[in-house]
Order: sequence, then C-alpha cells, then structure tokens
Amino acid sequence: MRKRNLYRFDPFAYLLLEKFQLSPLVFGLLGILIGSSIYLITAWISNTLWLPKGQIGLLQDIFPWIWLLFINPVVLGYYLWSFQAIDAVISELEESDVLEIDESEIQAINQISFNAYKPKWRFFLALSSGIIFSFFVFGTRFKLQNSWTSSHPLPILIVSISTLCLVYLGSILVINLITNIWILHSILKRALAKKQFNVNPLHPDRCGGLRSLSDYAIKTAYLAAVLGLMVGFIEYQFITRGTGQNLWFVHLVVPLDILLSIVCFFGPLVAAHRGMKKAKEELLHDIARQFQADYGQIHASLTGDAEALKQGTEKIKNLRAFYSLTDKFPVWPFDVQTFRQFLLTVSAPLLPLVIGIIQKLIPILLKKWGINFS
Repeated sequence: MRKRNLYRFDPFAYLLLEKFQLSPLVFGLLGILIGSSIYLITAWISNTLWLPKGQIGLLQDIFPWIWLLFINPVVLGYYLWSFQAIDAVISELEESDVLEIDESEIQAINQISFNAYKPKWRFFLALSSGIIFSFFVFGTRFKLQNSWTSSHPLPILIVSISTLCLVYLGSILVINLITNIWILHSILKRALAKKQFNVNPLHPDRCGGLRSLSDYAIKTAYLAAVLGLMVGFIEYQFITRGTGQNLWFVHLVVPLDILLSIVCFFGPLVAAHRGMKKAKEELLHDIARQFQADYGQIHASLTGDAEALKQGTEKIKNLRAFYSLTDKFPVWPFDVQTFRQFLLTVSAPLLPLVIGIIQKLIPILLKKWGINFS
C-alpha cells in the first residue's frame, strides 16, 4: 500500500521525518539532550545551579528534571508518532479481512485523510495555545515558591519559551489524535454503509480481527497517562509551593485530562463497536428465526412420530446452546487485559495530586495532635 505521508501538511514534522528521517524515539532522546543542555547552560549563566539554604537551584529541584527526562520526550515522540500511527492503522485495515476495500475505496480513504490534516487552522490553534500557556507560566513563576524556575529572571524566561514549544507540539498532538478518531469513524462508517465490514468474532486476537485498532487505542491511552502525570505534577507544585488558592481554575485540568483519556481510548473504537455489535445482532436474529421455525414444527408434530419429536427437541437444545455461545461474542475490539491497562492510565493524574494533598495535610494533623518535628 502507498503511504499517505500525512506529516507533509505539518512543516516541522515534515522536516523531522522527511529531511532528517528521525524516528519518534530518537526525537524524544534528542529532546532530553537539547533540553538538559539548555537548562544547565541557563543555570550556569544565572548562577542558579546550586543555591544556598532557603533557595533551590537546578541541581536541587527535581521537577525540571521530571519534565526533561520523562514528560518532554514522551510528548515529542508521540508528536511524530501521531502522524505515522494513523497511516499504519489504515494500512492494516486495508490489508485485513475485516474491510473489503478496492482501489476506489483506497482513493476515497486517502482523500478523507488528506482533507482532515490539510487545514491551516491546526497550526494557528496550536500556536495560540502555546502562547497563552507560556504567558500563564511566565506570570505564575514569580509567585511560585521553592522552585528553580522562579529563582532568577533568566530561568523564568527560558521555562516560558520551553512551555511555548512543548504546548505547541502537544496541541498539534492532541489535534492529530482527534483528527485520527474522525478519520477512523469516517472509514468504518463508510464500510458499514456499504456492507464491507466483516468482523470475525472468534479471531485469535480476541478483538474480532481489529487488534490494530486496540493497539492504537491503548497507546493513545498511555500518552494520556503521561499527560495526566504532567497535570498531576503541576497540581502538586501549586499545592505544595503556593499559588494554588488564587489559581483554583487550574484544578479543572484534572477532570479534563481524565475526559481526554476516555476519548483517546474509546474514540477510535466506537465505530468498530457499532460494526461488531451489528454483526452479533444479525447472527442472533438468524439463530432466533431458525429457533422459532423449528419450535413451530415441533409444536405442530406433538402427536406425530416420537423419534421425529426427539430429533426436533435435540435440535432446539443445540440452537439454544449456539445462541448462548454467540451471545458471548465480543462487541468491543479489545480484551480484558487491554481494558485493565486503560483503567490504570485514567488514574495517573490523581497520583501526584493525592501525594501533594497528603503532604500538605500531615503537618497540619501532626500540629493538631501536638506533635512538632521542626
């Protein structure tokens, strides 16, 4: 199958993937190297590598390193991955037995994908988000206590610029994920309308032959978990280092992230769910009609031959067993293990938040009980 190369509609992604031929992993590792170098040089110039007691330098503050070593590379890697992953999923669907696709359908799918990635508003929306968040970070750094990012005007400026870049790439990533969901829905809806959607309920992948969709969904859920941890650490900083009382609206990001996790996981699967559910219902209707026909024949021959009655009754029992077996067919393209992994990702943003609340409450409770460690 010919690759769609959807990244060509994004100048930065095109540069990285086409010109430099970077993989998502390599781009993430480069993000660690470049980001760490910039922060260390900034701290060295501003004399904030290591500060005396009562202040925190870069080498004393864990939070910048959590962003540099964990959160930033994941966002950067997923940014590139989001352009390539949807192409891989579409190709696997085209080559699978689930969808019956001819050359004209491939052209239609390509057009759907190109139209979704082509609009220029994607760039302006992502850039606007980056600018807004960078100004927000710049304004809140002066009030943040015990943080290297607020120890000197230069780190504040560099962190604000870093936020602009990261939020821009993260916004493009989120837009891509939403766009990918729309593309998958359009493709599967088109296949359902033309009766070209053939689910195999007993497929060994336990996803009706749609394992590629399940894998894509859980990978996006992993991303949402990382973003959730990022949100959680921001919450943790606001709770433990001040400004949380004045910026109460920041706490709304947590439920928004949980909502994003649910959309990222279930969004690509809903259209396939409709197809799997419809296929299962059609099978159950066929069995039910056959059951009704055979039951009517048996009822009409109650006074007839005993052997025929026995055979008819046995067939009725087999039909009921067959109905029960069919009723257990999956209607979602994921297995139990994948769903458990998703549930773990949803709780990710709550962990740092809970730790921050506990850390804040413990001294208050100890003081109330007359215990003082200071």
